Amino acid sequence: MNVKPLSELELAIMEIIWACGQCTVRDVVDRLDKTKPLAYTTVATVMARLTEKGAIKKQGEGLSITYIPKLTKEHLSKTVAKSFLSKFIRSFGDTAFSSFAESIEELPKDKKSYLLKLLNEYEHEDQ
Repeated sequence: MNVKPLSELELAIMEIIWACGQCTVRDVVDRLDKTKPLAYTTVATVMARLTEKGAIKKQGEGLSITYIPKLTKEHLSKTVAKSFLSKFIRSFGDTAFSSFAESIEELPKDKKSYLLKLLNEYEHEDQ
């Protein structure tokens, strides 16, 4: 499933929904209030957009509407990363690849090993 990029507020709301597993607009408003007070209608509008984007699913009707995540955090992060990398490579070509290769040296040893293992696995899949 291809997901449109999410705004900072949409991501903050998704974090709450992932943590709750299932929640109402009021649940989200109450949890957001601790960090950034927003109107109930603003949160409801953002959650409607998240539903349209396919990130969450609406359950129930009337006053008993709850929302559950349709996407896992892992799926969303992979989608966002792929989208970013595709745009980056299209925009900067070989410079993007050389910059990426140079930045590998700055990774902690375990992350570097993991990345190289993944690259090796993908190389073998293509053969």
